[in-house]
Amino acid sequence: MGWSELRAVPNDYDEEIHAVDTQLIELLNHRKALAKGRRCFPPKEVMKEFEEKFDLKPPYLNWLFHSINGGFHRPRSDGPGELQGILQIMKTTVQEGYQYRITHAMQHEHGSIVHIEIKQLEDVDEFTDFRPLLQLDVTSQDKEYSVGRNGSRGGGGISSMSFLVEPRLPEQLDTVHFALIPFEEPMDFSRKEIFLDQEVRFE
Repeated sequence: MGWSELRAVPNDYDEEIHAVDTQLIELLNHRKALAKGRRCFPPKEVMKEFEEKFDLKPPYLNWLFHSINGGFHRPRSDGPGELQGILQIMKTTVQEGYQYRITHAMQHEHGSIVHIEIKQLEDVDEFTDFRPLLQLDVTSQDKEYSVGRNGSRGGGGISSMSFLVEPRLPEQLDTVHFALIPFEEPMDFSRKEIFLDQEVRFE
């Protein structure tokens, strides 16, 4: 089969789902008109109400409202641009046996890549890996920021995450606030693993 040929994807779309989708689009357009470009995110008590009423977990709810508010954006085809400097942040907090630290941001031409480290502080009987279902949230009175996952890795009780923040963060962070919020995309596909197991020599 060549690249120019199309293959139909199995699809169980029916009239009932079509009717629901129509209502969803109408409601989303109505909400967009009411928001008038503002970032309308439910407060914690309302999120708790939705969580209990509809039996939905916080990571999914945050993903839903993040997407409704236009939090997803198409990255630049040429990336964030040339690296122009490093901004030290060094904000640390400890919660329920884990240390969360925003270490620094790589300052690029069009955006900042913010690096976060998570460390398990408590000893456990058996070795366990943890998977952060978290999204960086950046707020400021001066401007709105768009945040997207840039990469992650971890193991041995330590996890590292990076996020692309656009536009670029200012050198003075007095008016900028950072938070990690529960976040998980409902269609999170597992990536294909590639094992690098050959000897590598540096001459």
